[in-house]
Amino acid sequence: MTAPESIALAIKQIDEKKQKLKKAFDDLQAHRSLLSPSFNLSWSDIDSHFSSLSDRFRLLQSDKTEPPPAVTTETPLLWPELRTFCENMDGKGLGTFMVDNSNKRLSIKPELAQAIRSSSSPAALVLDAIEGSYHCSPSSSADARRIFVLLLEALIEVKPNLTFELRERARTLASDWRLNIGNKPSEALGFLHLVVVFELVSVFKMEEILDYVFLISNCKQATTLSKKLGLDYTIVAGIVHKLLHTGRLLAAISFIYEFEMTDRFRPVNVLKTSLYNSREAAKRVCAQAGNSLKAQNEATDKELSALRLVIKVIKERNLEIEFFEEDLEESVQELENLRARTTQAAKLASPANPPKRPRAAMGNNLTAPTQSQQPPLLPDPRHGLQVNPFGFVNSTVPRVNVPYGNQLAPYGSVPAPAIAARPVYYEQQTGYGLQSPCTYCIPCLEVEEFEEHAEEVKTLTTKPSDADLLILYGLFKQATVGPVTTSRPGMFSMKERAKWDAWKAVEAKSTDEAMSDYITKVKQLMEAAEASAAST
Repeated sequence: MTAPESIALAIKQIDEKKQKLKKAFDDLQAHRSLLSPSFNLSWSDIDSHFSSLSDRFRLLQSDKTEPPPAVTTETPLLWPELRTFCENMDGKGLGTFMVDNSNKRLSIKPELAQAIRSSSSPAALVLDAIEGSYHCSPSSSADARRIFVLLLEALIEVKPNLTFELRERARTLASDWRLNIGNKPSEALGFLHLVVVFELVSVFKMEEILDYVFLISNCKQATTLSKKLGLDYTIVAGIVHKLLHTGRLLAAISFIYEFEMTDRFRPVNVLKTSLYNSREAAKRVCAQAGNSLKAQNEATDKELSALRLVIKVIKERNLEIEFFEEDLEESVQELENLRARTTQAAKLASPANPPKRPRAAMGNNLTAPTQSQQPPLLPDPRHGLQVNPFGFVNSTVPRVNVPYGNQLAPYGSVPAPAIAARPVYYEQQTGYGLQSPCTYCIPCLEVEEFEEHAEEVKTLTTKPSDADLLILYGLFKQATVGPVTTSRPGMFSMKERAKWDAWKAVEAKSTDEAMSDYITKVKQLMEAAEASAAST
C-alpha cells in the first residue's frame, strides 16, 4: 500500500476514531477540577484539528488529480469565503460566518490575516464583525469570544491605519466590553487585544489594565500583550511579585523569561517551590476526604499534572542542568504506577466485587480472622523508613516508592512516619540542587517575617503618629509593589499626596531592603507601645 493510500485509509477512519476520542475527552472533562488552570483545551479545538487535516488532504488529492498551472504563486484557499466577505467589506457577514464555523478556526486562522488585508479598511471591517456579532451580549458563546480574539490577533498582524473615527468606535466598544469582564479571563483577553490594536491604553486607568493582565496571566498571549501594552520593567516586576505571592508560579516563570528578569528572580527556585506546593496540595486533598481511594486518585492526578508542567518548562528553558531530569521522569512513572494501583484497588472495593463470605475450615467452628484481626500488610512504617529524593517513603517493594510505605493504601491507611510529616522542601533533597530554604528573589523566611509584622502592626495598643504611619505605608508599598508608578495627586488631595510622597521617598530601596526596614520600624513601634503600657 502506497503512502497516499495509507493516508486515505486513515482519513476514512477519522469519524470512528473521533467518537472514541470524544468519549475519552468527556471522561477527562469530568475531572476538570483536577487539571491545571492553564489547561484550556476544548473539544472544538480537537474537532477543528481533525477538520483541518481532512481539508488539507483533499487539497493534496486535488493537486494529484489535476495538474498545477504552469506558473502560479498563490496557494489554493481553503476558505475563499473569507476573502469574499473582506473584499465586499461585509464585516457582519464575516463575523457570523466565523462564529458558525468556530470549530474549524484552526484551519481558518492561517488565511484570515491575508483576507483582512484585501479589504479597503481592515480596522473598520473587524469592528463591524465584532459589533455585528453582539460582542456585549451576556449570552454570547465562548466560541464567539475566541473568534473575536482571532480577528483582533489577525488585525494586529495587518497593522491597520487608524483614524480618529475608528479609534472612537473602538473606545466605545471597549467601554461597553469591560462591563462584562468581571473575573472572566476570556473577556479580559478580548478586551486587551482591542486596547492594543486601537492604541487605547491611555483611555483606561493603568491599575485596571494591570488587573486584566493578571487575570489572563495563565493565557499564552499574556506576555506578548504585556509588551504591546508598553509595560515597563518595574511594572512587570510588580506583576511577577503578585503572581508569586498568589501561587501562579508557572505564569510568573513566563514573565520572568520573556522580560529577561532572571537576574532579579530565580526561576529554578520558583519551579522547585511549585513542585513542593503540588505535593502539599495533594496531601490536603487526601486529608480533607479522609484518605479515600477516590481522594488518593485525585491527589495523584493533581501532582502528576503539576510535575509534567514543570518538566515541560525545564525543557523549554534549558534548565536540565539545575535538575536531575531522570529523577523527575522517574517520579512521573512512579505516580502513574501509583494511580494504576489505587484505581485497581477502588475497583476491587466496589459493590460489583463484594468480599467473599468466609467459610468454616474442615467442618470446625473456626472462621477466618476479621479485618481488624489480620496482620498489617507492611511492618510499622515508623521503624527505619527514610525519605527518598522525591519526598516519598521507601516501601518494602524494591524500586517502588510510595508515600508512607503502603503500596495498597498510599495516602495514610498505614500511619505516616514522623519524618514524612514534616514539610519536605525540594531544595533540601539530593537531586534538586540547593541546600538552602526556597527563594524566589529574597529569602522566604524574611517574606514570612514581613507578613507577620504587617499583621502585628494592626494590633498595636496605641495608634502610631501620622509620620510613622506614612513611613510604614511607603515601605510596605515599595516592598510589595515596587517603585511608585502613578503621578502625584493634586494639592486638594492632601492625604493621598502625603502617602504618594512617602512611597516616592523610598523608591530607591530594593524589595528586601524595604521589607527589612519595615520589619525594623514595626519592632520599634511595638517596643515603644510596650514601654508606654509598662509606665502606666
